[in-house]
Amino acid sequence: MSSNGTVSVGIFVLGARSSTGAEVVEQARLAEELGFSEFLLAERHLRHGQLLHPSPFVLVAAIAAQTERIRIGTAGRILSLDHPIRVAEAAATLDVLSGGRLELGVTRASLDEEAHLAFESPTDASINRFSEALEILVKALSEDAFSYRGRYFEVPEVSVFPKPVQRPHPPISIVAVSRERLLFAAERGFPPILGALSTETELRDALQAYRSAAAAAGHADVGEPILNRFVYVSASDEQARRELERAFAEFIADYAPDLRAALEARYGEGPVDYGRVVEDFCLFGSPATVRARLLRLRDVAGIRRLIVTLNYPTVELALCRRSMELFAREVMPALQVEGPVRMSA
Repeated sequence: MSSNGTVSVGIFVLGARSSTGAEVVEQARLAEELGFSEFLLAERHLRHGQLLHPSPFVLVAAIAAQTERIRIGTAGRILSLDHPIRVAEAAATLDVLSGGRLELGVTRASLDEEAHLAFESPTDASINRFSEALEILVKALSEDAFSYRGRYFEVPEVSVFPKPVQRPHPPISIVAVSRERLLFAAERGFPPILGALSTETELRDALQAYRSAAAAAGHADVGEPILNRFVYVSASDEQARRELERAFAEFIADYAPDLRAALEARYGEGPVDYGRVVEDFCLFGSPATVRARLLRLRDVAGIRRLIVTLNYPTVELALCRRSMELFAREVMPALQVEGPVRMSA
């Protein structure tokens, strides 16, 4: 990444109210036109499938066919629910189809136990399964042939095809909401995807801890950490509040058990306090308000790679698209936005 203050700005895609897969693909085309650097999907299953995407790689393939420059991928693929060789084969195929544009974000577990029970992959084993799966994934993508023997996976000597365009493998990042995952990513030399519910102070502390741990592990030249932020842009702060206050509270209460638990641990039980979350981490308001907050994150916290959540399952897609266009046209230029260049592998 550049060191001159530019920021790479991508989109982390939730489902909007009543949106379809075709509309997600169309939104990716719009994101490319508006100058966003990447368009990333997450994986969720069963009752959480409306929030995110049960088959993100399928949607990424459709997006690859409809775009040319924007980087596309996941943030992240749940490694503990699948065999890592299957993930590697699909990821390499996507990298080939997209001409080397794949971003491969991975994560340890789903939002709750439902998917883990359905896929017969217990939550209490997900930490070690994830660690083994990540090792296999890297080997499968980067080595001509390999074998592996672990507690959860045993792979005889095999060669995985196709080979990705990006070598040794597409850029891999790790969802790191907890300090444990943050240090795990640092020790293995992968960029973390930092959670959306972190204050500026917490963010600075996390980045310092990550960089110190990465350097101690011999990874001085790791990729840029990725920050996720909830964003909604409207004509004024007051209009943004009218349009989003109730909808965001419903989103947290009905669609995001992990975020609800995190907010209750921070503030106590009860409905979302709109003013408090905007003060602490959510970027909701006029273009001027959101622009000022992001410039501070760039200049004070040192953020150089950002993914913004612009869709909400409780907000109509038309409003989400309007917010996206306002953000691109009236906020991004102030960040000296860096285009869709290849990130560090």
